[in-house]
Amino acid sequence: MKTAKKKRKKTSSRVSVRVKPGSKKPAPLVARGEPPVVRVVNPKGKGKYIIVCDHASNRIPKALNNLGLSKADLKKHIAWDPGTEDIGLHLSRKMDAAAVIAGYSRLVVDLNRGDDHPEIMRPASDHIRVPGNAGLTAAQRRQRMETFFRPYHGEIAKALTRFTGKGIAPALISIHSFTPEMDGFKRPWHIGVLWNRQEKIARALVRNLRRNNPNLVIGENEPYSLKATNFLKNTISTHAERKGLPYVIVEFRQDLVDTKKKAVKWAEIFLDSLLPALSEPGLHTLGRKRS
Repeated sequence: MKTAKKKRKKTSSRVSVRVKPGSKKPAPLVARGEPPVVRVVNPKGKGKYIIVCDHASNRIPKALNNLGLSKADLKKHIAWDPGTEDIGLHLSRKMDAAAVIAGYSRLVVDLNRGDDHPEIMRPASDHIRVPGNAGLTAAQRRQRMETFFRPYHGEIAKALTRFTGKGIAPALISIHSFTPEMDGFKRPWHIGVLWNRQEKIARALVRNLRRNNPNLVIGENEPYSLKATNFLKNTISTHAERKGLPYVIVEFRQDLVDTKKKAVKWAEIFLDSLLPALSEPGLHTLGRKRS
């Protein structure tokens, strides 16, 4: 779920939250002038779809001093899903759909986890220690949740309500990307489609992708399975599956979408197969039983 080229101070392992003199309350994590924690693009789009990009950015607020990580580490997949913002914005334009885009790194708060998930503020990721996430107090965790997690999910809920309030079931489309190699295993898939209980749309999308692109390797619940225990409470399950709304989760391999030009190319490949999968009669009927 995808950065500015501004110069940053050298990183160190010392990470702290600034406190205003004479005050016990921590200073805001996002200072005035820093980018917003969530961006909503085309909020009044007429398309009955909501695009979400949970991991669109690798930005860390200045107050957290890069979480003690190097600039090189923050470019890695542990910090974000490269390409997803460009893909999400392209789909938003093409589908005339609202897009909800996260403004800060998954290492600050992983927005694609439940609010009580043990991985929501990881002290390590892919064998890399994250010093700024070690030994967080309850107050520090609560401040991050209130600053990043709740506003992001609040905007998704607001975007969905714009349709459900009119008796329309919008389709939630979640955009992610995955690292080409993990723990020595080179992942063969070009693109993956994930699902849990709702299988019909996902299967149709997989069939379309294979028919339209016979040379591609399409993953079915790969490189991750939405049926896995640690994914049972995430953005899609919270906002779509539990509410009976249609959804799609897609994973693009990061080396294929790591520039804007490449991301747009793959967004078009995806879109050609997505739209037919979302064209079944009654898809946007609220309260419809889905499988």
